[in-house]
Amino acid sequence: MAANTLKAYARDLERFKASGGQIPARPEQVARYLAAAAADLKPSTLARQAAAISYAHEQRGLASPTTSAIVRRTLQGIRRAKGVAQKQATPLTPTLVAQLVRPLRCLSEAQNLRDAALFLVAFAGGFRRSEIASLCVSDISFTRQGVLIRLRRSKTDPYQRGRAVAIPQAHAPLRCPVRALRRWLAMLAALRNLDVDPDAASPLFCRIDKHGNARGPLNGASMGWLLRKRLTLHGLPSAGYTAHSFRAGLVTSAAKAGVPVWAIQRQTGHRSESTVHRYIRGLNAFECNALAPVL
Repeated sequence: MAANTLKAYARDLERFKASGGQIPARPEQVARYLAAAAADLKPSTLARQAAAISYAHEQRGLASPTTSAIVRRTLQGIRRAKGVAQKQATPLTPTLVAQLVRPLRCLSEAQNLRDAALFLVAFAGGFRRSEIASLCVSDISFTRQGVLIRLRRSKTDPYQRGRAVAIPQAHAPLRCPVRALRRWLAMLAALRNLDVDPDAASPLFCRIDKHGNARGPLNGASMGWLLRKRLTLHGLPSAGYTAHSFRAGLVTSAAKAGVPVWAIQRQTGHRSESTVHRYIRGLNAFECNALAPVL
């Protein structure tokens, strides 16, 4: 299982045991726990906690209590009572991304170049934050049309089949992820005191301290923080924006421009059309309306 999933399961089991639960657990005990926890937790979180309890039983060769009718009906009742609407990240627009990557005097040149490449590439590829954090210099291949980025692994590709994401050059220099990436790689070599290109195995994006020194790889959790920081420094509202805003922004902008769903899926790696549809946000009811071309 994914490392993040195992960490989440461990936290869920700690909460279950802190409330008096135990492994093995009886179905009635699990149902009572879920009903009580529903006062504070979302249905999606409770479903994951039920999965964690089930996993703990499976690891011990025990029958899972979560398959019982009482647990299933308890979860169903919680979903009906509380609803299952999820809090979604506000999508970024190409115009807003171009505004965000303008250099800020309060930041170093290295920070400005890194953020420009990071934001433009994240938006253009519709990448998850974990995918961006996992990129190495060797994953980048420049071509005459733009740049090919090789994803060795992703959330929907746990067996590391890998896939290539093509990012073409943009006409507007401020919006071009390819130019921004070239400038950042040149800066990366300077930060590491190299006379040649950075080591192919080194992380593509790194942390930069206040003195302008490279300090190890940039983790995925930093992306949302960097985004909100630049929004604030540019005097823009930051509420609702997360690292997922880049991915949602690409899908929404592409759908608004009439890009077919299959092409969006090829760029983002989504496996189903229904998932892509959930990412299309911020369009009013009259934009891309099915009836408009018919009238």
